[in-house]
Amino acid sequence: MMLNRFTLHTLQDFRSSDGLYNLVKQQYPDVVLKGRDLFDASLFRDGTSTSVFYTFISKLKQSIDDATPSPTHRFIKTLDTKKKLLRSYTQNIDGLEERVGLMGSSSSSAKTNAKGKTRIRTKDVRNVQLHGDIHSVRCISCSAEYPCTSDHLAMFLQGIAPDCPECASRLEARVARSARAIRVGTLRPAIVLYDEAHPLGDDIGAIQSADVTRKPDLLIIMGTSLKVHGLRKMVKEFAKTVHAYGSPISSNAKPWQGKVIFVNKTAPATEWNDIIDYHVEGDTDSWVEKVIEDWKKMRPADWEAQQTLVSVDGNISMSGGFKTVKDVSTPKGKGKGKGEYSFWACIAGG
Repeated sequence: MMLNRFTLHTLQDFRSSDGLYNLVKQQYPDVVLKGRDLFDASLFRDGTSTSVFYTFISKLKQSIDDATPSPTHRFIKTLDTKKKLLRSYTQNIDGLEERVGLMGSSSSSAKTNAKGKTRIRTKDVRNVQLHGDIHSVRCISCSAEYPCTSDHLAMFLQGIAPDCPECASRLEARVARSARAIRVGTLRPAIVLYDEAHPLGDDIGAIQSADVTRKPDLLIIMGTSLKVHGLRKMVKEFAKTVHAYGSPISSNAKPWQGKVIFVNKTAPATEWNDIIDYHVEGDTDSWVEKVIEDWKKMRPADWEAQQTLVSVDGNISMSGGFKTVKDVSTPKGKGKGKGEYSFWACIAGG
């Protein structure tokens, strides 16, 4: 099980002289907002701070669109491909996990509508997005969601929220039949701010509970300060489950089973002394590249490729030519026997 929050080197730095905070400050010189304030639900109480938020998000979204997945993203996908990943959880809102092939909980492909309510197809979700996804917008009135387009970004950049097409359509229909008019809601980025309920909170809670019952045997936490209350609670619950797996230690147990690993440049606070077993000091990209290198040396069978052959031009005789049409990575052995696979879950931050 992995809990991650890692910095993406391809994203524009927030706090440098030409960072996103200062660029927004140039547009709103009289507004005093700290970095965390731009991700706090309280900013919607004031029109000016709301405009600042929209401008900031527009610039952030454009920066994210230019970003590329990091070695850490590819590492998580590798774990998934090789059946080592139970689930990834992330605080990131950039959706880069989806670009490497990990379906996110905010993805339209992962959602279904039942009786007018959006639900997640939990079995298909490989990456739980704890703070939503910046690539979508959501109506503050009817909760309709749409992909975030360049037109949306242009309005957000000016500090303006676009009107909701769904609400506008309903209003037009009501007016046509002389019914009472309804309020047209506005669209906002579909991310979850601090002190704000997650619109898919029930489904995410169900996924978390289900993952705990599957008894993961290793928890990796990467690149997060572990300061957000909800995340701290989740990590402690996962860690308790992982530690229970490793106690008592059986004779054939692997050294890493039942362990909690924290990869971050700064050490965790003292409250984590009895929860985190190992702190790896450094950046996540360097660490995962080292893990992959050692993994290939220690378990080369995990990296063997099974080739599926088919005949060329319909010739299926022994003398006929063949070509490779598919490479399938296969771990040693079949099935999920005792000790055969380790279950990892990733929780990543933004």
